[in-house]
Amino acid sequence: MEMADEEPLHTTREERQVWTGLVTMVLSSVLYYAYMVPELFRTPVAEITWVPPLFFSMLVGLVATIIFAIVVEVVVVVRRGDESQSNVVADVRDKEISRRGGRLATPILGTGIGGVTILASLGADYFWIGNLAFLTGLVAAVAEGVIKIRLYRRGF
Repeated sequence: MEMADEEPLHTTREERQVWTGLVTMVLSSVLYYAYMVPELFRTPVAEITWVPPLFFSMLVGLVATIIFAIVVEVVVVVRRGDESQSNVVADVRDKEISRRGGRLATPILGTGIGGVTILASLGADYFWIGNLAFLTGLVAAVAEGVIKIRLYRRGF
């Protein structure tokens, strides 16, 4: 007699997308900050060329997420074979997990946008405004991804 606890735990496509997005987003942001932080120590802020590296980092993150998600889905189909069609395709929890993750990200984004507004009203350099906006988006997305993964793995 088979026990339900002995069955392998299969991830849904949505959970795999959360994982791939989280990994690629963090790696592309590390790439940006690995370039930018040493630049802050060498160059005055007003002279730093930060927009192209920021957009390049975002573009690399987007393209890498798409490619990585495709590769992961191909690997899942190859490993599971026909089983992937009949098994976990969609999980009823996905919608609630997405909602709860968004609830965490919203106040982080709101706080960051408030900080961006304050910096802009004080006449801060565009470098600080742009980087605070980028960092806010990164922190909110990472927090959302982590809470979603926690909910997938541990439940509500």
